[in-house]
Order: sequence, then structure tokens, then C-alpha cells
Amino acid sequence: MTLRRCIAFGPTAAGILAAAAVLAPAWPGAVAGAAAALPDVLSQVSGRRAYEHVLALSQRIGPHVAGTPEDRTSGEYIARRLTDDGYVVEWQEFQFPFFAVRAVALTVPASPSVALHPHAMLYSPSTADGGITAELADAGIGRPEDIRGAPLAGKIALIQRGSILFREKAKNAADAGAVAVLIYNSTPGDLFGVVSRDTGIPVVALSGAEGLQLLDLAHSGPVRVHLNVQTETGQRATWNIIGTKPGTRDPHRVLVVGAHRDTVEGAPGANDNTSGVATALEVAEVLRRAPLALTVRFTFFGAEESGLYGSDYYVQHMGPDPVVGMVNLDMEGVGDRLELAWDRGSDALVRSAARIADRLGIPVTMQRSPGSDHQSFERAGVPVVFLFRPDDPYYDTPKDTVDRVEPRLLEVSARLATAIVLEVAGARR
Repeated sequence: MTLRRCIAFGPTAAGILAAAAVLAPAWPGAVAGAAAALPDVLSQVSGRRAYEHVLALSQRIGPHVAGTPEDRTSGEYIARRLTDDGYVVEWQEFQFPFFAVRAVALTVPASPSVALHPHAMLYSPSTADGGITAELADAGIGRPEDIRGAPLAGKIALIQRGSILFREKAKNAADAGAVAVLIYNSTPGDLFGVVSRDTGIPVVALSGAEGLQLLDLAHSGPVRVHLNVQTETGQRATWNIIGTKPGTRDPHRVLVVGAHRDTVEGAPGANDNTSGVATALEVAEVLRRAPLALTVRFTFFGAEESGLYGSDYYVQHMGPDPVVGMVNLDMEGVGDRLELAWDRGSDALVRSAARIADRLGIPVTMQRSPGSDHQSFERAGVPVVFLFRPDDPYYDTPKDTVDRVEPRLLEVSARLATAIVLEVAGARR
């Protein structure tokens, strides 16, 4: 997921009702007939089965950054699962800008005993050959109000993770004249992240402990640091893996269920976003024999972490059949708080999903949230609902491991996603 911090829109969808409650179509795009199939289908959802996909993709394959051999291997796994469940599978290839780190180092010349282990953020530009040396400046969490109180011209900004996007922190610092940005974690452990390709100044990530160590030095008096970042960019190929189940009554209307399948460099990605992939595969499995009225396409996007390239490409090549909605699954396995989100368009599908959650006894809140693949669809005018759990302090880090993913949470997300698909796409017995 490319956005990690959201502002709550407000709670909704509380209450406990039986799963067999009648789901009258409440969203204009819904097809009548879902209620009859709902109890039977939902009883088949298995969080343990979904967790097996997490183990296979995150533990046995490991980090699968877009454009790498592991990326191809993860795609083959997903394609096999979809084929086994009877879906028509397509590999949709596209090009995206790749990024490689050739060198990164950060030192404090006056304190050679200070050991730092920076990570260049995805799409960080390079420093000049040999690096740069400049005074360190505390810029809070990088918001405009923090920047105003911290003169940054010609300095290297030290910024804590939180509240706004990494790229916004970097832009704010660059606009204030900083020559580079160091972003440190707000929790223990390493940090990885993504900035815009047009950021203009180098941006590196530090662990929480390293950031606090530098913060203490900066507050004790002027301190200069030396930063060397050498990166390379180019073009590589990756794929969207698409499994299609044709509709029985109106096959020219399409519902997309999506999850991005790539991870960031250095992170196993068990929660971000192998958990979303596993949830989508579980929904696909339990719906494989359901006679859905509309066509459903389970789409596993490539290069989301690089900037939503897979979903953007998919939207640009959707074809003439109207897409009536998109259900996005991202970060489903950690944290009890489940949120339903959209970005800028109509919230009708989100509110319909909230009513479904209420009837299933699944507590949710509603959010406005960009930063994942649903954003590409909303820009094209497609109604969306984004299911995610925001309370994971270890996403995009080496600690995003399988032991932190809870099968029971995967099952809850899969049950809700399945019910949404049944309402929108319809089912007849």
C-alpha cells in the first residue's frame, strides 16, 4: 500500500446481525438475488486456507519486488491457484520504471563511532558523486508548520515518519531549500518507503533508534553529516494476473476484485500485501461455483508499490465492457480495526458495503483514503470500496512477517468481500 496514514471520516456499520439476513440491493449497481446464496457461500470461507497462501508467497518465495525473478514466481503461484479454481487466466504485461540502489552511506564526520544503516527510498535521486556534507536540521514530522519553524536552506532535514506521505515530507523540505532528507521510523525497527520520481533531492530512511540518535546530536549543537546516495532507474516488465469468471446473465458488466501482489525491497510483505492477495484468492475459491450474474475479474496488480502502475495500466486497457465497481484488498492480516475507504468519488459502494458489514456483525469504520489501487479506478469514474486494516507498525519493513498475520482477520475480510461481490455481481441458485 502506497499510503499509510489516513484521517478518519467517522464510524459506521456497528451492530450484530445474522449472516443469513436478507441483503436487499442497496447500491444502484447491485443485482438482485444475492441473499439466497449468501449463507451457503460464507460458510465456506476459511482463514486458515487463506493463511496458507501467505506462507507460500511471503515465506517460501520471500520478498517479490516488481520486475524481479521472485515477482514472476509469485505471479505463477497466483495463476496456478486461479486456474485450479476454473478461472480464465490472463497475464497482462506492462512496463514500469524500476529503481536500483548502487550505494548508500550516512556518517557523522565529527562522531565516527556513530553507526548508521540508511536505506534509499524508492525513486530517491542520487547525491553528487562522492556525496554531500551539510548541517543536520530537525524538521519535526515534515508538515508545513514544522518546516516553517526549522530553517532548512542548504541543510539535511531530519524528519520523523507519520501524519503525511513520505513524498509530501520530501517536497516540503525541498521547497524550503533542504539538500537532502532523512526520514526515521516512528516505531522501533528499520524503515522502507517510496517518494515521487520528481522529488528532486535524495531521501533515505533510518530506523527509529538511528533517527533519535541523530535528533539528540542535532539538539546538542550544530552537527554536520555526510550522505552518499547512488541510484539507478530504468524500465522493466511486470504483470497483472487476471482471473475471469464470466457472468451468467449480464456478462458485459464487470466487477473487479483487486489486490496488489508486489512488495517493497527488503520486506517479506506478509501483510503488505500478501494478506490482500491471500484474501482475494480465498474469495475466488469460494465463489468458483457460484452462478454470478455479472462477470467478476480477480486482478492481482503488479508494481503498486512503485506508484500504482499495474492498476493504472489495467484501467487504461479495460475495454468497452463497463466496470460497475472495484473492491480493493490491501493489508488484511494485522490489526483488529477494519476500514472501508474510498478517495474522491462517490461513496455509494462504500456505504452499501458498510450496511453489509453491519448485517454480518463485522465492525467497520469509513475513511477517505487514496494510496492504493482503488485510486486508479476512481480517477476513471468507477465506484470503489477499499478494505484495509491500518494499524500495522511493521509494514514496509523486514518485520512484516508471516507470524504477525492472523488467519481470523483474513477470514473476516474474506467474508465481507465475498458478501460484497455477491451483492454487486448477483447470484442465482
